[in-house]
Amino acid sequence: MILQQLGIYGWKEADENLVLASLLTGDPLLLIGNHGCAKTHVANKVAQALGRKFLVYDASKAMFEDVLGYPNVEKLKHGVVEYVPSPVTIWDKELVLIDELNRAVPELQSKWLEVIRSRKIMGFPTEVKWVWSAMNPMSYSATNVLDAALIGRFAFFVYPPDVLQMDEQDRIRVATHINGDDAPSLCVWTQGRTAGTVPSDLVAATGVKMRETLQRAGAHFLRLKEQLSTLAEFLAKFADLLMRETKGEVSLDGRRLGFIHRNLLANRAIELAKAEVFQASLPDFVTSSRYVVQSSIPVGLNDASLKREEAVHKMEVCFDLLNRYFEEGAELATVNLIYELLTTPDLMRRAKLLLTENLGEFALSKAWTDLMAEDRDISLLAYTALQVEARRPGTVPQELLASLCAKVSQITLSSACVPRLEGDAIEYVEEVERLLQQDSDLAKLVAYQRVGELVRSGTITPKTIKETEQAIAEDIQTFEQMLADHDASMKGEKAA
Repeated sequence: MILQQLGIYGWKEADENLVLASLLTGDPLLLIGNHGCAKTHVANKVAQALGRKFLVYDASKAMFEDVLGYPNVEKLKHGVVEYVPSPVTIWDKELVLIDELNRAVPELQSKWLEVIRSRKIMGFPTEVKWVWSAMNPMSYSATNVLDAALIGRFAFFVYPPDVLQMDEQDRIRVATHINGDDAPSLCVWTQGRTAGTVPSDLVAATGVKMRETLQRAGAHFLRLKEQLSTLAEFLAKFADLLMRETKGEVSLDGRRLGFIHRNLLANRAIELAKAEVFQASLPDFVTSSRYVVQSSIPVGLNDASLKREEAVHKMEVCFDLLNRYFEEGAELATVNLIYELLTTPDLMRRAKLLLTENLGEFALSKAWTDLMAEDRDISLLAYTALQVEARRPGTVPQELLASLCAKVSQITLSSACVPRLEGDAIEYVEEVERLLQQDSDLAKLVAYQRVGELVRSGTITPKTIKETEQAIAEDIQTFEQMLADHDASMKGEKAA
């Protein structure tokens, strides 16, 4: 791993790839972790390896003048706005780390918006190419809530590991590691010799490999952008499913979708480049893309109601429902049907997809679970599903069978579920009762449901009765066709 060669230990390669992807695109990265997990160190060593001008700003106390410099009074006399640079001003820096971001008060937070997004300050361009930031978890004292607009400026959200999250070998490396800030007086007593664990020539050699990796990744990025044209379609569906799954708590805007799109391309480009430069094995595209997506969406930074672990799980569920977009040669028509199954408000269409299409166990289980949680009458669908289950066990998830059976109770199989006729509607009692006279349980369920809707509408006329009769006939035909299609597909499978 590249970071390990720079004295950064214990990181997952997936997180290292996110760091490199941020270097590739220049989209901002936010490091979230406890003190002592090398957030500042990683930025410093990366800048040193790449030979880039680097500076750390403490957002909790950096003044505007520190970043901008003081106005040139002589130029102001001539109506020219210019600032006097100093070693700590931002103008000539190439990689900057904005540290302690959530210790800054809101007024100081807003100061960094332009720098993070546009690499400008007060409208003036800078030499900055990369902006990273670091923060502690909200459980730390003296932390402040991050402004939503500020969070929205970051493309990547990376959680460096604490030492106790590492394996034993990495903990040993951390314990024995000496970087540039450690033991600062030792050189006084060693005739100027440094005791640093990673010598400067190794840092320089690692930088050469990093630049080669990034150059190769740049070519891969452009090629992948043309080849992976369906990524935008994936993101459009994913954003909708995630909003539904989280009940609106995670709502992705256009900028976030753009970040995720570039992150997916950049991360894969880095994986391909590392495979070439380091002869590393190429990670599974589905697995790495799932991690990129969850690392591109900010949740739990302000200890919001939707906790990070819960949100990540929901992201993974939505991703896995659509993950065929990342499988080479996958049939995307099936993914489109899965998306329709989970989003259509048409119960008939959902029933047909559930009972006649082979959409995979995960998608069907998710759809059934969602359906059972809805506050609507699904007794007709439940009955039909149980009929299919009797013919082909395994159609309905076993853990939901009992709940599904409860949806088809004695009440749903009798006219007791139909509201009573009142007022002027009583004169149509015979016509309405005729609609309820059906031969099979399936037909009775259809009739009870449709007649119930008619009575509750309060508009009972010869015309609406006729329309209800037609609807009953069409529904019976639809559900009987579902059973017939299912039986036909079973026969076809047996013949094959």
